Amino acid sequence: MTESNAEKERLKLKDWYKPLLDTVVQEMLKRNAVAGTAVEATPVWILPYKILIAKAWGMGQKTRFIWTISGEGVITDYIAGSMAATPKDAARHFALKWQMDADRLRAVGKSKGPTGDAQSQMSHYADKLIQDAESLYDLTERDEVWQ
Repeated sequence: MTESNAEKERLKLKDWYKPLLDTVVQEMLKRNAVAGTAVEATPVWILPYKILIAKAWGMGQKTRFIWTISGEGVITDYIAGSMAATPKDAARHFALKWQMDADRLRAVGKSKGPTGDAQSQMSHYADKLIQDAESLYDLTERDEVWQ
């Protein structure tokens, strides 16, 4: 009976990440993050129902992959495969990247450029990036999550 429950949970988790992975692939194609008309992707690390870290690459170019991150717990983003050796390293990199992106957004928001709603939206997005970055970095400090 335990195996049956484990199998049900595995299938339920796959039902969650499969459409998410498909969406990520489409997003990476739109962003020109991967080359080619056909893209392959595989999940590498999952925080169930919150975060998916995956590798994606153009057909026949598996060594030229990108790391992607997506899910309800984070924004969708990517980095070059050469920037991290493991999913945990990729997560750390995303956390640092988002912190730096938030700092840049705040700097632009304080400049004479955007006003009113635009400035408010930038500030809100910067806050979200910082929150995501801090939460993700906290996860990288918990070894049991990465085993």
